[in-house]
Amino acid sequence: MNIMFFLETCLHNGLHILEHTLKDTVLIIPFMFLAYLLIGALERGGGRFMIRAIVGAGKIGPLIGGVLGMAPSCGFSAAASNLYGAGILTAGTLISVYLSTSDEMLAVMISNQAPIATILKILLSKALSAVIAGFALDFTIRLFYKLKYPEEYAENDYENDGEISEEDLEACNCGCGDSFCAAEGNLFVSALVRTLRVFAFIFALSFLINVVLEFFDIADALRSLSDIPVVGSLVAGLIGLIPNCAVSVAVTELFLEGIIGAPFMLTALLAGAGSGLLILFRANDNFKENLLVCAEVYGFSVVFGTIFGHILF
Repeated sequence: MNIMFFLETCLHNGLHILEHTLKDTVLIIPFMFLAYLLIGALERGGGRFMIRAIVGAGKIGPLIGGVLGMAPSCGFSAAASNLYGAGILTAGTLISVYLSTSDEMLAVMISNQAPIATILKILLSKALSAVIAGFALDFTIRLFYKLKYPEEYAENDYENDGEISEEDLEACNCGCGDSFCAAEGNLFVSALVRTLRVFAFIFALSFLINVVLEFFDIADALRSLSDIPVVGSLVAGLIGLIPNCAVSVAVTELFLEGIIGAPFMLTALLAGAGSGLLILFRANDNFKENLLVCAEVYGFSVVFGTIFGHILF
């Protein structure tokens, strides 16, 4: 009898959780699909322009990288990694692209109809962090380290007129490894597949959150952790370094649910460079240098995520 009661209770709670999860997630599908259509059109139309712009940026590369990195494109950080591996971009420009890249954040925000002010503050925080960090890193390297970049790159080749060969452009174009990237193939199919893929993850995450909230009081623990200025940001930076779009989706959803705070969210999103870090280890043979880039992304993310998370939110 007790077993039957237990099973009936689990079934009742499970159906209640499933119903609540469906209400929370199904309605975002049309908004997400429209968002991916828009993002796909931007990716398809602007990919080569973005690469040419950042190649010809000269010493203001971190500024161009930080601004263009905000554009919703799954392959821009990967393209920047390829350009860096070829010795065309400075570390500061690469870091600025990594920090400003938002991965799936913008699509999730739009599909959840998040306040425009919130979206703009996140994008502004990422852009400012990217530009400041990029210029600071390039300045430091020129003065003290002289890592990968010979003087001729910093003074001559790097300050070119934006010309890049079609062969190099093709090699650096996207390269994110996503078979449904909108840069190629049917735009509507790409948008539909990306919508369903991200929706499936959001549904699973929302279901898990609802299960946890139904039986445990872990939400307050996560909220308390994210509000600790130093510890929360240190943990968030490590989470953000995981090279998977699922991380940006999860962080954005948890923030919208009110489970994590702005500094935690912003730090994780700053550290999330999409597929860029994975491509970096393939495009650049200097393993120690790649690890240093990861450390720089992590450090800048923790510092600026904590600062802007408390100032702007």
